Parts: sequence; C-alpha cells; structure tokens
Amino acid sequence: MRTHLVLISFFSLSLMGCNPSVEPQAAEQSISAQQQASPTQQLDAILARSYATDEPGVTVVASRSGEVVYQAAYGMADLELDVAMQPEHVLKIGSITKQFTAAAILRLAEQGKLTMQSKVGELLPNFHEPDLTVHQLLNHTSGLPSYTDIGGYMMGEEIRADVDAAEIIALTSDQPLLFVPGEDWRYSNSGYVVLGAIIEELSGMSWHEYIAQELTQPLQLAKTGYFNEAELVQGRVPGYMYDDNGYTNAPYISMTQPHAAGAMYSTAKELAQWQYALHTGQVLTDSSYAQMIDASQGLNNYAYALDIISLRGTKMISHGGGIHGFNAFALWLPEYELSVVALTNSMGRPMGASGTAFRIAAHLINQPFPIEKDTVSIAEAELQELVGTYQIDESTERVVFLKDGVLHSKRGEGRPYAARYVGDGQFVFADTLVYFEVVRDADGSVTGLNYYQLEDAEPEFSAKVSSEVTLREKVELTDEQIARLVGDYQLQPNFVISIRATDAGITAQATGQSAFLVEASATDVLFNEQFGIVMEFELPEQGVATQLNLIQGGQNMPAPRIESSLNKEDE
Repeated sequence: MRTHLVLISFFSLSLMGCNPSVEPQAAEQSISAQQQASPTQQLDAILARSYATDEPGVTVVASRSGEVVYQAAYGMADLELDVAMQPEHVLKIGSITKQFTAAAILRLAEQGKLTMQSKVGELLPNFHEPDLTVHQLLNHTSGLPSYTDIGGYMMGEEIRADVDAAEIIALTSDQPLLFVPGEDWRYSNSGYVVLGAIIEELSGMSWHEYIAQELTQPLQLAKTGYFNEAELVQGRVPGYMYDDNGYTNAPYISMTQPHAAGAMYSTAKELAQWQYALHTGQVLTDSSYAQMIDASQGLNNYAYALDIISLRGTKMISHGGGIHGFNAFALWLPEYELSVVALTNSMGRPMGASGTAFRIAAHLINQPFPIEKDTVSIAEAELQELVGTYQIDESTERVVFLKDGVLHSKRGEGRPYAARYVGDGQFVFADTLVYFEVVRDADGSVTGLNYYQLEDAEPEFSAKVSSEVTLREKVELTDEQIARLVGDYQLQPNFVISIRATDAGITAQATGQSAFLVEASATDVLFNEQFGIVMEFELPEQGVATQLNLIQGGQNMPAPRIESSLNKEDE
C-alpha cells in the first residue's frame, strides 16, 4: 500500500529512483564498461550498480508483446540464510493489488451486479457514507479518510491483529469526508477495502477467492494471490527495512489488514503476464478496459488503480506498491507493448523499484536516461559560470553552488543534489533520474537551466536572476529554546504534526508517518532539506509556540498548537 497525507506528504516518494550509496567514481567506471557491452549487459550493469550482492535485492522481468526480452535477479533474497534472489522468487506487491481489485469490480459490472455509478449504500446497506459511488472509490475521489493515515497505526501493535473488512472500515467511520466527493483527489486505502467488501458481498466469497476464480486462475498465474502467512509458498522471501543504520527485518503485519488494497503477492514474470493480458483484451471487455484506463474523469492522472502519465515522451500506464519490507513497480508502454516489472524485498532504500523499472524501460525503447552516460571532464571555471540563483516561478527559486569543487543544485527548501557533467551541456545527479541542460544566449552567457523530470516532454525552465547564492545555515538551539517548539500542531482535522526532543535530536512526525530529524536555522525555524520542509513557529515573548507554519512546495500552511497529553505535562 502507499499512504498520502491530507494536504502534504512528508515522505512523498519521488518518481525518480536514487542510489546515493553508490560512490560516483564507481558508478562512472561501471558506465564506462557499458560502452561496448550488449543490451543485456547494459541492463545488467544498471542492476549491479543499484543492488549490492550482500544486500536485499530485486527481481526484474521485461517483456515485449508478451515475450520475455530481459529477466534478472540481483542481491539477496534472505540475508540471514545467505540466499541470493532468483527470478522465480515470490514477493509482496503492495498496492499493485489494487488493479486486481479494480478489474474484479469491472468484472462484477460485466456480470450485471453493479455499475460504476452504483451508490455504495445500495451495495453495502450499513456503510456510513451511502452516497459515495463505486467510481469515486476506484479513482480516489471519494474523500474517504485512509485508515493507514491514523497516527502510529501502521507501525503499532494494531497492524499485527487479524481483522475483516468491516473492522477496517470502522476505523475511520467516525471521521468526516476530506472533501466533497468527486471534487478532489486523495489516495485512500480505505476506499479499496470498501471495494473488497463489495466484492465479497456480491460474489458470496472472499475478495481474493473471487480474484483467483475470475482473474488469476484463467490466466494460469499460479504464484499470484493472497499473501496468507499460514500457507506454504515455494520461493516466498522475507522483507527488510532500510534506514541510516542499515537493514533490519521488516515488522510483522497481518495481511488481513491491507485487504483488497494491498495484500497480494506475485513474481515479476507473472505480473508481466498479467499486464500483457490486462492491456491486450484478455481480461476485460473493451468497454470495461477503457473505463479502467480513463483518467479524464478523475484527478491527478489517476484512472482505476493505474497512473496514466508518460516516460521519455511516451504514454505510460503504471502503479507501484510499498508494504512492510517490500517495494514493487509495474509499468506498461502501450506504444511498444512493453511491460517492465521490478520487485524488491526492501523498503526505505533510495533506489526503489520504480527507478529500476524506469531505467530498464528507457533502455529498451532506446531512450536511456542521461544518468547512464560517462562523466565528461569540465573546468571549475566553467562550473562557476552556472553558480547563482534561478527563478522557477513567483514563489520558487533554485540555487546552484559549488561545494568542494562539485556542482550542487537545490530547489526551494529541498535537499541539495550533487551533479556530474556528461557533455553537451547536460548534468545528471547520482541519486535521481532528473537531469538539466544549460541554456545560453547568443553570446554564450548562461541565461537559465532546463530541468527534465520523468515526464520530460516539456522541461521546467529556471531563469538565472543572480550570480549570488544564499543558503540556509544551521544553528544549535538550547534545551530551553527547543522546549518552546515541542508540541502538537494541527494542520487539518485528523492531521497533526508532532515536534519532539529526542536523544537523536529534534524530530517531526506527521499523522500516520514515521518521525524524522529536523534542524534549526533560527530559534523559531526548523527545516529538513531531504523533504523540502520548513516550519516557522509563532513564538510569544514568553512560553511555548502558538502556531507552526508549514512551508513546502510554494505553500504556506498554518497549523495551530493543540492540546495534548504532552502539552498538559509541560504546563
């Protein structure tokens, strides 16, 4: 499953894969070795640079028109038993489950048991928001709060308990809708649990039994199904969590909890077979499939359990999944009938399954990302020409600066990224697929930078407005100064930011997310470069802060201090 916060995600996962653990020199040597390599060797090199042989690994399958063109596994399946990852290994797929759920709902529609405009109250008589439609649940425009956003729930004791759909739905049944249904977009795992309950109500069997009967068994997907901990599944691997201290075993989660939102497992090869069948008319009727991939009726480029965006200028239909210890990504490029699936048995590492899949796919359509290029030597004087402040829009600036002879780029309050030169005015980053090109006028003077994201048909232009650079400086706060900031601040109903003083330092934690470290740049300002967050506090002459103003992505959002057990203890 994936979680998104009400207004802002502190842990919004970039679509760009990253791998800061790779030393630049080693990466450059690997790239150089590719120059005379075969296509398969070039793809192998991408995986070898991203997945160490003694760390949790990845299994990848790429297929064109249903035929496998590349298959590989790198890294470890089991760290404790010293077992290497194999292509046939079985891994949790998290929210990729949702497309099976969506297809099952559309199959029920084909059987005449519902329509996309059916009201949930007509299908589940006791549901607390009876006027929501099936369509709104499928494309996340229902406004249902997600139970995965409940503070501490996903990493607490509750997630270990076996539950049914009714119990999961009840977790947020007393919360109001986040917005008027159909007028906004908010990723909701609760919405897909409700869809699972609808499948069970209308089919007379469990949601996953119906999916097996109608979808996976007809396609002979023997290693794709509900992740039942009690069953023996050949080739099933454990998952791991990654942080700055290394790897640990993933915490236990009862797979009854993710339900139809994220409780399935598969292999990379079987997911590739599923994608080909789904996108070539072997699963749904033409009209049902058209509904499934139609993002025009929703928001955020989201259809039914599928993101409709682009990769290197070509249409891409995709979805990812993340669940305790596992990260998965599956993409389909209709123009090429190309499927790429990447499954990993770790969560939290910078290079995720999505970045791996993007790089493999880009290679296979002969449009590799510039990150695959050799480093080209460039004089420091030429780099100095780029140093300065660049204007992106009215509220957002980018600064480019030199540190220890290496060019760095920093957008707004985000983290700085070291860039390396690959020739032709292009710079790439070691830990992202984003790259930029230098724009010069007729006299050769630098006038701006074009930044290319994943959907890079149109670059983001940053106009150079100054050769000066101002960077946020870190300061040390006293215990008394920190104590004035500590507390809980409500950004929205059911969405609280908690500031705490710990042995490791000052931390911030948003509802439903893990705590992370922040630093101070003033007695009333905390920030985190990695997530591009600044928190400005309103401090009276004496006493604790009365409000936190969260600044991210050009938005300034007030969060008044609220009463909590911690606040009362401080009084």
